[in-house]
Amino acid sequence: MAKQVRFIQLELKNFAGIRKLDEKYGDITNLSGNNGEGKTTFGEAPAWIFFGTDLFGNRFNPSPTTYEFDRVYASLRLSVDGEEMTFTREINENGVNEFCISYVPAKAKEYEAAVAELFSKEEFLSLYNPGFFFTQHWTKQREQVMKHTVPPAKSEVLAEMSRTSKEQKVKDIALNPAAAKLDELTKKRSLDDLQKIHGGTGGQKAKLEKQHIAAQSRTNTLREQYGRLPDAPTDVEAVKAESAALLEQIKKINELIDAAQQTNQERSSVMGKLAVARLGVESAKNHYMKVYNEPIEDACPSCKRPLDEEAVKAVTDTKEARKKELHAEHSKAVAKRKELEAELAGMEEVDVSDLWNEMRELEQKRDVLEDLLHADKARQALKADVEAAKNAEDDTLAALKESIFILDAIKAYRAKEAELQAEKVQSLFTRLKIRLFKYVKTTGEYDPDFSIQMDGKDYSSLSVGEKITAGLELTEVLFKQSELIVPTFVDGIGEYTGDLLVYGQLITARAIKGQELKIETEDVAA
Repeated sequence: MAKQVRFIQLELKNFAGIRKLDEKYGDITNLSGNNGEGKTTFGEAPAWIFFGTDLFGNRFNPSPTTYEFDRVYASLRLSVDGEEMTFTREINENGVNEFCISYVPAKAKEYEAAVAELFSKEEFLSLYNPGFFFTQHWTKQREQVMKHTVPPAKSEVLAEMSRTSKEQKVKDIALNPAAAKLDELTKKRSLDDLQKIHGGTGGQKAKLEKQHIAAQSRTNTLREQYGRLPDAPTDVEAVKAESAALLEQIKKINELIDAAQQTNQERSSVMGKLAVARLGVESAKNHYMKVYNEPIEDACPSCKRPLDEEAVKAVTDTKEARKKELHAEHSKAVAKRKELEAELAGMEEVDVSDLWNEMRELEQKRDVLEDLLHADKARQALKADVEAAKNAEDDTLAALKESIFILDAIKAYRAKEAELQAEKVQSLFTRLKIRLFKYVKTTGEYDPDFSIQMDGKDYSSLSVGEKITAGLELTEVLFKQSELIVPTFVDGIGEYTGDLLVYGQLITARAIKGQELKIETEDVAA
């Protein structure tokens, strides 16, 4: 049920140009008179009493400037759903604001809270003064119009996204892929969260775009490396078999070389022994000849006394014994030498140079084959790397396309939501055309916006009478939405030629040249 606020009586003292006034309101209160007589001041008084502002929400000081005064006083008696109360605001002789609620003094905060229980400043001024709404910032205007408008349900938006003809009934509409995707995703996350996850500089789309570029670069690099590898053999198995056969031949030759080297090593060992034996023979001969050539002395080497025959014989026998012993040693050394010479004579040195040359030729042939096999192995490994890189690239691209698809679906949803919401709001108006969103080409999205036109013209281009028309239509919509009924004050009514249809009391101000302020009231029979 709508809350109804009715003005009963207004009392003013030293309020701007009005020295004293005490008037009751009717269902219709008509103000007329010459410019400057106080018509607008009369209409402005409730705004100052409630909020300390003028009709357009600006700070306002109604202290007179053309005559002396002791205080500024304004009091409004009103009823709220039949219950009376009085709001009084005054500026005392010290320039301090004082407040009363139903004639009980109140602090500023208490006074503001009491007014706020009735209505907000924007709410009251938009309903009371048809021109106020259009002076607000577009965000405030949009907020007021949208405040009581229920946005379309998700199911409705998804269905309308998927509509293929105007004749389709909602129950017969099958969700298109974009709508179906959003229907699935929004079961776990909100649309705003999905936008954050996939959009923006830190979202999935931006990350995946960078990852896809990196994945493409890696795939191309690996392909270039693969292209630079030597061609693979036509028949890899045949090359493997040929390489294995060459290896067997190399092994056999290597065995022959090993055997020959063993024989040559043994012969070298015998030659070494023979050289030692020959040195032994020569040494034994030298020892023998030394003893052999020793003279038999006939005198003692120490005292030089001649030796007798027996002593000479003893010396001679000793020499012969030594000669015999050395001769035996020489004979033994000669026998060993001859034995080794005989053994060496029976051992032929094996020439392995041809075997080495043959083995090297086989190894060179095999190296060529092994290089082919290694190249093929490298090609296979690099081929697997290329395939893995391409799969990673494809997976990243698929994820990127998925992210883009989701973002495009969100854009489509937002656009359809904006369209449906705009249609819903627009249906409230008759002559006024409302724009709630604007399309941003750079982002491809619809951003909140607000503008009003009447008959194709912006509000600022309208005449005074047309502005009143626009304001009254806007006020009517706000009345319906807020379910709050307050009096309506139409200043400059002489410029208006349309019907005056309001939900609550009507206060008008008409300029009449040369006439003092005149206040006429009338009550409309219920």
